[in-house]
Amino acid sequence: DKVASVYEAPGFFLDLEPIPGALEALQEMNNMQDTEVFICTSPLTKYEHCVGEKYRWVENHLGPQFVERIILTRDKTVVLGDLLIDDKDTIRGQEETPSWEHILFTCCHNQHLALPSTKRRLLSWSDNWREIIDSKRGAGTVG
Repeated sequence: DKVASVYEAPGFFLDLEPIPGALEALQEMNNMQDTEVFICTSPLTKYEHCVGEKYRWVENHLGPQFVERIILTRDKTVVLGDLLIDDKDTIRGQEETPSWEHILFTCCHNQHLALPSTKRRLLSWSDNWREIIDSKRGAGTVG
């Protein structure tokens, strides 16, 4: 498959540019009181380059302390937390009702999707992510 040959190639993940504002938002979240930030990411099925490159990317852009905050899993539903900001519109796994609220991060492949009124969207890292975190503070600790 032509598309797979691109994202399975050496350097694909390592050479990705950060989404504008993402690194700053992540650092700010990490410095917020009573907030724990983790990077929850899925490996490709053909993971030869993917896993190591994702770890190196995080270290290069966020520093070694964030490498300790990577959760690598094919099933994000089993990870505990209050929020999961993800660009995948549907996240399924072992847990039918995960502990976290899924916030859909808008990007080219999901911007056309209409969301139900119960689901929230983050348009960009300059959008209202602080309000989203604050809205969870009343319901418990953000993790």
